[in-house]
Amino acid sequence: MEFHGEFASADASALSESASRLTLYRPGTVLEALAIDDNDFVEVSDVVIDYTGSTARTITLYDGADATVGGGEKIHEATLAQNGHIESTLSIKHVCQKGTYPKVKTSGSGQVTVLIRGVIRKLP
Repeated sequence: MEFHGEFASADASALSESASRLTLYRPGTVLEALAIDDNDFVEVSDVVIDYTGSTARTITLYDGADATVGGGEKIHEATLAQNGHIESTLSIKHVCQKGTYPKVKTSGSGQVTVLIRGVIRKLP
């Protein structure tokens, strides 16, 4: 199933695991968020990041079961200056760990908005 994901925060540097998750939606909807089941794999193919803080920050998009970026969990990472913007189509989709959401962490405060697109694979 295709999806798009959205995230926005004025300070994503120390959020809990659940607060750092992107909200995932079915295509064409914004009223019904998708829930990831224990046997689902989220595949991320496209990433857009906007940052409007006053000093450069590193923005990390990652997966995993907690709010810490571990080895092999980085989906995308960018250091952006004030009013920074990046769009990336991943040449190889990042497959999140089974049953986990894509999440965002920043190196400090500042308004960050992240949009992603991809596919959710459901195991029987």
